[in-house]
Amino acid sequence: MAAADPNVSLFARPLGAVEKNPTALKLILGGKLRELRTAAGLDPADVDSRLGFSRSKTSRIELGRHGCKRGDALAFLSLYGVDGEDRVAEFLRLVEQSHRADWWRSFNDVLSDFFTPLVALEGAAERIRTYEPFYVPGLLQTSAYTRAVINAGPGRQLPHEVTRRVELRQERQRQLDQTDAPRLWAVIDESVLLRTVGGREVMRAQLEHLLAMTERPRVTLQIAPLDVSAAVGVGTGVTYLRFALSDLKDAVYIEHLTDSTFSQKPLVVEEYRNMLDRLGACALTPAQTREALRRRASEL
Repeated sequence: MAAADPNVSLFARPLGAVEKNPTALKLILGGKLRELRTAAGLDPADVDSRLGFSRSKTSRIELGRHGCKRGDALAFLSLYGVDGEDRVAEFLRLVEQSHRADWWRSFNDVLSDFFTPLVALEGAAERIRTYEPFYVPGLLQTSAYTRAVINAGPGRQLPHEVTRRVELRQERQRQLDQTDAPRLWAVIDESVLLRTVGGREVMRAQLEHLLAMTERPRVTLQIAPLDVSAAVGVGTGVTYLRFALSDLKDAVYIEHLTDSTFSQKPLVVEEYRNMLDRLGACALTPAQTREALRRRASEL
């Protein structure tokens, strides 16, 4: 088994926002271990057997579903022929960082399992692209608009649960204020502007907030006229996460009524990326979008 070159870093640099995201780090570490295992000519069952692991433990770690302990990391690296003090120390440092608690775990009382993959990774993205056919995207909502959307949703929710969900959405939005915040490119269906969610005052304030957000250099907002969204054939909300690092695969999150699909399969990601490209090309320009927002706000 050929040893890895000790003079070459195991990871693409710089890690940027990813380094502060435990979920993203688990995925990167798992992907790197899978790459090293493949290069060593071993399959997961071989590794489980040689290291005395329970069945499928290696696979769970490689998929980012199971945290990698320090001792396990050292065993993996030794088995895969990774040497060099700096490289091992680098790997172990990221392992330790991946054990930190994700900020969103404090919202587990109101965070749906199907929504967790998006919330867990969006802050680590270099770019977020989203299309919303029914509501203003969550990252661009005012707290009053969020509250109105939640209250109008399925199921009866207690007041404290509604408040917690509003707080969760606000916490997600704070990620856009970071110096290494992702770029946000949102396309909103024209029908969203016509729904007076929460009443006239709430909706007017929401439109004014959208106008303010369009002044941010890292935010692009477009409105898709009704005939455009119908032609492209998008019937549900879609969010595409683009990561700066080759160690972390791009992902798509597709919303359904009571669940979602989160995928990092290249063909699925490419299909939805192309769909967002078509929407963006046919939607109103950012300047036209600002004018449409002003016009609609003046009507309320």
